[in-house]
Amino acid sequence: MSFYRFCLFILIATTSHSLFAQEANSNIYIDTNGQIYVKADAPIYFFVSTNNEPKNKVLIPSSDSLANPMYFDGPGKHYFVYANKGERIRYLILADAKGPKPKVKVEKGLLFGKENRFYVDVDSKISIDAKDDYSGLKQLYYSADGLQFNLYSEAISFNKEGESELKVYAIDNVGNIGDTATFKVIVSPEAIFKIDNIYFETGSARIHNESLDNLAEMLQLMREFPELILEIRAYADARGSSESNKVLSERRAQSVANYLTSKGIEARRLKVKGLGDSNILNDCVKGVPCPDSKHKQNRRVEFKFSLPK
Repeated sequence: MSFYRFCLFILIATTSHSLFAQEANSNIYIDTNGQIYVKADAPIYFFVSTNNEPKNKVLIPSSDSLANPMYFDGPGKHYFVYANKGERIRYLILADAKGPKPKVKVEKGLLFGKENRFYVDVDSKISIDAKDDYSGLKQLYYSADGLQFNLYSEAISFNKEGESELKVYAIDNVGNIGDTATFKVIVSPEAIFKIDNIYFETGSARIHNESLDNLAEMLQLMREFPELILEIRAYADARGSSESNKVLSERRAQSVANYLTSKGIEARRLKVKGLGDSNILNDCVKGVPCPDSKHKQNRRVEFKFSLPK
């Protein structure tokens, strides 16, 4: 078990009195105005000296079993009072018991976001900061996708498409470590999101039952961000004529829209677009024999989000 110790030195002079702290210790901090902050749960030893030299310090004697060391009874304002030959000297000490609360800001590439969930474009940048009400922020640390924590120094870039997890914590000037905050960062170019496993039978617009669970993310987003407009883009594989594939893909997009409206999403927030076989993802173009497992990759749905103009 670590035992943290710091000393307060009191300079007693005929014209002025000053309070000094051992700044090398991480549990005590003096700001630019001379205000002293201490870690609320650290043990405290009081010393007196007739000059500024720590080597001349003398432990203040006390018959109180709770003194030297003593502990603050909680965070906030505390006063150290020293009486000498009828003169009382009082010093304010602020005890800090709570670590900083981190926050993030998307500096570049924000599509939309809320609280701890952000949807961003490729090559986005996110900065980190933290608020501390007492001794102030000293350091920030972050971890992306389960990697080790690093000291934060500049905005973090997100370039890889998909979902990332960003964890952040902060330390204040007296050594309090704040809670770790977790943020989700979803990278998608131009706010287009692809959901795998939204399957349809060949030549059908009926969504497979096992695919409905995969629409849960879209349903959650539409509920969480009521200002969003969703364009549903459906595709078909290359089999059949391009004209019939376009009609089929429009029916598939409408099937997804019908499912979302059945769950309470307003129809005015949904747009449907059937793109037929216009964007084949693999080599299964017209005239090329392919197994159904490869054709299935092209029978897909994509979602594009936008905000009202």
